[in-house]
Amino acid sequence: MIYVVFLEEAFLNSVDNYKNVLIIRLSAIGDVLRVLPAVNAWRKHCPETRFTWLVEPAAASVLEGHVALDRVLIFERGLFGGFLRSPKRLLSALNSLFRLQGELHSGNFDLVVDFHGIFKSALFAWLSGVPERVGFARPGAKEGSHRFYTRRFKPVSFELNRVERALGLVDFLGVQIEGPVSFRLPMTVANHERAAESLAGLEKLEGSGPIIALHPGSSPKTAYKRWHQNGYVGLINALVEKLGARVILTWGPGEREIAELIAGNLRVPVVVAKKTSSLLDLAAIFAACDLYVGGDTGPMHLAVAVGTPVVAIFGPTHPQINAPYGTPYRLVRHSLHCSPCRKRSCKSHLCLEAIGWRRVFSEIVELLDETGEPVRGDQVMS
Repeated sequence: MIYVVFLEEAFLNSVDNYKNVLIIRLSAIGDVLRVLPAVNAWRKHCPETRFTWLVEPAAASVLEGHVALDRVLIFERGLFGGFLRSPKRLLSALNSLFRLQGELHSGNFDLVVDFHGIFKSALFAWLSGVPERVGFARPGAKEGSHRFYTRRFKPVSFELNRVERALGLVDFLGVQIEGPVSFRLPMTVANHERAAESLAGLEKLEGSGPIIALHPGSSPKTAYKRWHQNGYVGLINALVEKLGARVILTWGPGEREIAELIAGNLRVPVVVAKKTSSLLDLAAIFAACDLYVGGDTGPMHLAVAVGTPVVAIFGPTHPQINAPYGTPYRLVRHSLHCSPCRKRSCKSHLCLEAIGWRRVFSEIVELLDETGEPVRGDQVMS
């Protein structure tokens, strides 16, 4: 990989001289995951360095216990919701913020690297009191965050895949990037045991084809990324009837109704996964599957992180920036003059509505063939 670096000031200190580093990437789940390869590379290059990561609760479970990290700090973002309407809530939020600032100061960090690049993350970098603060240059740095950094990195393009962008930032610091990317999720035996409870239902299904996880939901804020339910219904029927696939529908907070509605409209049996207690339980389910199918969401990047081949159904989001990275994949999208975009209020959703299930099915067959998963001879669509 080749990175073009823009320096507002020369980076004078060697990365090996920093022994206590604060990493900031607060959210979202997929974005947090895509910084992990960079931190893993840094840990490999500097095995004696102590790494602390500041993150919001939603993505914390993929970091806690990670071999590349010594400590995880949590910013309780939820405490700040609606605090203006409740003096008690405001007090709790302020106490939490003061505690966090105290932890940042007492951490005695000698370097802060902000992989997020928004006002909030840059503010935390500044509040830490650390004199060396590294982040992205504009336009990668949003909301004036570049003003908080003492060193700024500008890659050759901000349309790089997010994994490459994070790797570029640590390359700028002087970290040697060697070998394939690695996420190294801290999954335990307990994660696999809990995943097995959901996967056990597959044994009751007929068929001996591939085990395929489909994750049709997304967070409420990213509903504009969801492929239509009729598409999933047609696709799953074909996967079971044509390939003998065993399908498990997975879901996250607030998404169970989506999975159950799709399951209720099928003419074939599937398994709806049980509630998972953490992101690592969900990752363990994906790790046991031959293929993952879903939209541009955090769970898609979880599947990538455990090495499961992915068929990603993209709507308005940027395909180059957000494509799976590091595992075999197919990306299905319908290009329009208005895409990519981040228009959450879009009424038409044509970029997703125009994708038919037959097209997705065809990509699945090709990917299964490429990855060596045997496909039954009656896979050809009539």
